[in-house]
Amino acid sequence: MASLAWTAGCQNYRDQLDRADGHYRAARYEAALTNLEDLEGDFGHLDANEQVRYRYVRGMTAERLGQRDEARHWLALAREDVEQRPTALDEETRGLLQRTLLPYDQAAGSNVNPPAGGAAPAPAAQSARTRSEPRTTP
Repeated sequence: MASLAWTAGCQNYRDQLDRADGHYRAARYEAALTNLEDLEGDFGHLDANEQVRYRYVRGMTAERLGQRDEARHWLALAREDVEQRPTALDEETRGLLQRTLLPYDQAAGSNVNPPAGGAAPAPAAQSARTRSEPRTTP
């Protein structure tokens, strides 16, 4: 019985991620952000691919809302994850992720988190996972 409740709970988290993704794709960015913020506390219940998708949708939503720091944070995490799990996002989405992060990387003065096979980061650059953040990240 407990495993049935756990499975139903996981499906609920997936459904909530799907709703957020749907809102994002329909340009309802505030609704997407609300769903994503609600889901953040349950981030650990998502599987690894869903976590990549969460970070991507969260970052792209922030980008569309003009929240540059949030966008860069979440998209950099998504990029790091995609390097470990390339199939978590389709090729088109991975390309959009890279193109969206390019201006952020250029503004920082270097390609902080280059895609696999890219140039190494500058010695002073920090990974998005190791930089100091005022809030916890799932």
